[in-house]
Amino acid sequence: MMTRVCLGLICCLAAVAAVALTPAIVAPVAAQTLSTDELETYRGTVESVFMEDRGGTTSGYASCVMCHTWQTSVRFSLETPNSNAGWSSEQSMRNFEVVSQLINTADPESSRLLLKPLSPDAGGLTHTGGTYWSSADDPEYVALLEWIRSMPEDAFVPPPEPEIDFEFFRACVQPVFANPREGQLRCSNCHSGGLIGFAPAPGRGDEWSDEEAQRAYRLITRVITPGNPEQSRFLLKPLHPDGGGAYTHNGPRRWQSRDDPEWQMLAGWVRGERTGSSCS
Repeated sequence: MMTRVCLGLICCLAAVAAVALTPAIVAPVAAQTLSTDELETYRGTVESVFMEDRGGTTSGYASCVMCHTWQTSVRFSLETPNSNAGWSSEQSMRNFEVVSQLINTADPESSRLLLKPLSPDAGGLTHTGGTYWSSADDPEYVALLEWIRSMPEDAFVPPPEPEIDFEFFRACVQPVFANPREGQLRCSNCHSGGLIGFAPAPGRGDEWSDEEAQRAYRLITRVITPGNPEQSRFLLKPLHPDGGGAYTHNGPRRWQSRDDPEWQMLAGWVRGERTGSSCS
């Protein structure tokens, strides 16, 4: 079982690896007002898990809160608790709007809220914060699953995602990795191996083999949110914060704003609009 710790430093350095290989819920769910009882059930069942102390750099400080407040800017970004006891009712309602995008009431077991903290050995997804549950029998997992099941089946269902074209990836995306901008490192200097190895240098010459390209394509799906470039780490990490990018990236800022033609090209690919071998 992986260490049940989510150190702030790890989150900053390895956040790119926290995006799953499987498709994600990509479209915001319409805001829903909870009744007083529903809100209290959510606060007691779900937010109590977020506040659970799992170690970390500060004694008594919950690891979910440590990483999913100021250190993340996409997908699962919670409000900063207004006290040591947790969130206010107003904050919890806003948190619920975020959490509702991580659940699938039509297929509860596929909810990212359940899969990210679950051990990969038990069918879960990789999680920078570590594994909280070694199996689906963990009481926290069971409680959250039952909470999702208690809602109407059609309450929160992710929309279909666009297909991300492999041919365009090979023809137009991979060359970006091999062509650094002036004064910058190649993407492959850092992203050549492991779970973040979506930009390896070609094994032979200046072209990637079919096997190399397929592996890189599989890995890059970890850092994109199909249909939503604004929530794709692949496009946020190298984007300057002043242009809407992520605050943490150990590499250079390739794009100063989303108006950069290259960023726009890649965003079109993530939205499923760019296919084939033409990059123009």
